[in-house]
Amino acid sequence: MNRILAELADQQKIQDMIASHEPFMAILAEVTKMVAREMPSAIVTFMLFDPTDETLSLVAGDGLSETYREAMQRVKIGPQVASCGRAAATRKIVITRDISDDPNWADYRGIALAENLRACWSIPVTMTNDTLLGTFSTYHPTPGIPTDDQLVLIMRAAGLLAFALARQQDQRALRIQSQRYQSLFNYHPDAVFELDLQGRFVAANRGSENIAGFAQENILGLHFNEFLKSEHHDIAQQAFEQALKGTPQNYEVVAYNINGDEYLIDVTNLPIIVDDEVVGVYGIAKDITSQRESELKLHFQRSHDLLTGLSNRVGFESRLAEDLPLAKGHVAVLLINLDGFASINDGLGHAVGDRLLQAVAKRLVDGLEPGDFLARFAGDEFGVLLTERNRVEQALPVVEGLLSLLAKPFVIDEHVVHVSASIGVALGRASSKNACGLIQHAHLAVREAKSQGRNTWEWYVGDVDSTVREHIELRRELLEAVEQNQLVLFYQPLVDAVTSEMTSLEALVRWRHPERGMVPPGDFIPLAERTGQIIDLDRWVLRTACHDLGRINAGREEPLSVAVNISPVHFRRNGFFDEVKQALDESGLSPEKLELEVTEGLMMAGSEKAIELLQNIRNLGVRVAIDDFGTGFSSLSYLRQLPINKVKIDRSFIHDIDTGRENAAIVEGIITMAHHLGLEVVAEGIETDSQRSDLVKRRCDILQGFYFSRPVPLEELLKLPQQLPEA
Repeated sequence: MNRILAELADQQKIQDMIASHEPFMAILAEVTKMVAREMPSAIVTFMLFDPTDETLSLVAGDGLSETYREAMQRVKIGPQVASCGRAAATRKIVITRDISDDPNWADYRGIALAENLRACWSIPVTMTNDTLLGTFSTYHPTPGIPTDDQLVLIMRAAGLLAFALARQQDQRALRIQSQRYQSLFNYHPDAVFELDLQGRFVAANRGSENIAGFAQENILGLHFNEFLKSEHHDIAQQAFEQALKGTPQNYEVVAYNINGDEYLIDVTNLPIIVDDEVVGVYGIAKDITSQRESELKLHFQRSHDLLTGLSNRVGFESRLAEDLPLAKGHVAVLLINLDGFASINDGLGHAVGDRLLQAVAKRLVDGLEPGDFLARFAGDEFGVLLTERNRVEQALPVVEGLLSLLAKPFVIDEHVVHVSASIGVALGRASSKNACGLIQHAHLAVREAKSQGRNTWEWYVGDVDSTVREHIELRRELLEAVEQNQLVLFYQPLVDAVTSEMTSLEALVRWRHPERGMVPPGDFIPLAERTGQIIDLDRWVLRTACHDLGRINAGREEPLSVAVNISPVHFRRNGFFDEVKQALDESGLSPEKLELEVTEGLMMAGSEKAIELLQNIRNLGVRVAIDDFGTGFSSLSYLRQLPINKVKIDRSFIHDIDTGRENAAIVEGIITMAHHLGLEVVAEGIETDSQRSDLVKRRCDILQGFYFSRPVPLEELLKLPQQLPEA
């Protein structure tokens, strides 16, 4: 939190300096200090762009030798010119991990290495219209790439410099203009003009030229509306006519300057009365663009969340109220509530919690499309507004995509943090005109999603329409699937990590639909969990797997065991223990050959009842495994309290274990601690021999994945050799 406050203080100081028109070099020095404080080993530099010959010249770079400074003068920009030249030419961030082997540094490598410069991260400093101002860079003594926080920092620094330069250029232009015409304006900053009875300019002072840029001779004889935005013609005409009747008028309209740019003016119209007769109208116009921009900035601060930079609830409600009638109610509101955020905030501290919220906001922004509107309401609650017709009609894939996006691990200050989300969806209607009511509907849907076990979504019950009819139909057909034996079990082998001998199986349900063909598990299992049909599915899988194992083990010297996934909804249901016992009794399966896989989140809920039930299951002789370990907010030390035999490392940590240091370290820690606790460790998602070899070296006990075998039906399983993969 102190670091965030320090960054905010730095930014505020720099913004105050910009607002006070302090010299650019002083502002640059403060920006350099801000970055150097977070990256103390870095050399922070700025190169100024000269558009006349398209070159960059180093103007700031404490710590660089005079020789290097001289070499960095009037450097031609180009896509192959080191880091800064490339960043300037491409208008993109350039990250040079190692100067020593980067071909773009061929002409400057020697002098850079002599300065002990090994890495360079350069970002172009541009105005909003992409006009290049310079490049902002950090040099580093060791090869490397920036972290997300470092990248955000240098982007923020570049933005501040762009703002400062643009403001100073604007101020310089205004100052020159003011000095050039000051004597002609008679020190009057406003435009004063006279209109005839038809609204044509009869006279105009030099102030008119100062504001609009039109020479006096180009104004005379023209109607005032020729200089105004068409939408404001009626306003100006009505005010003019009232002035002709003897009533002074004051109003605001948007005008065009000589370049066609829009600006806002405050206009006062006064009747010119001669001998009790109105003979014309005086006008006084004042440019209030900057004043209005300041008001808009203040409004922005009132309607936006300072932590994430997103709109806040006030801004969201305002946007929804505007869009609802325009879209004729064809909108979708998504309310996203993080699951278990309070535990993370309390366990790891509010600073980590704040950075997690910032990371969540960034991930949501990346996962949405430009036309979507995202806001942070409060705490761990975010809102999304979909207004484009195709996005509203595809709201369900959007929701599921966001759930998947948030399920991926976050790395916050060396903490690997896992969160899930509950999402409520409310659809507008042509008759819906109440933004707050629609948000409330989404709140009710979130509450329902929470009650369904979290990490899921729910529609507001009043929103059932064509968008969800297919899911309603799928729900009905799923009920028939259980009753009409459309379900089949596939089995995926688990092998001993050292011998590659098959040791056990995981039972995975598949749905062979008579018309749709094979329905992907991702289409019906989440649906079954939301509707409660997962209980019937679980029962069927449990009974069938226990029965099949007798046939599978017939004639085997070393009998296999079978693992069955148990939904939290089913596990918490009264009578679950009796169902397990009944499945064993009916099949005659030895209890130690059955393993139940439960999720980490089920245990982390802290339910004493859940732990007691697991202990009773263990007392039967049935083995228990924690599935997808590492995807919830938990600790290995907590495993000591749980009556389990095994942990299964989630596949998300495995896919780059042989190349990614972070995931490799996490896996290493899980294996080591689990072994100390006397637990077996299974790694899921093995797809390559390199992954297999890496996990063997790390002393993982059991491996599972496509490298050994895909999930196969029973008849194919019986044909598999004992040692996998097949030669």
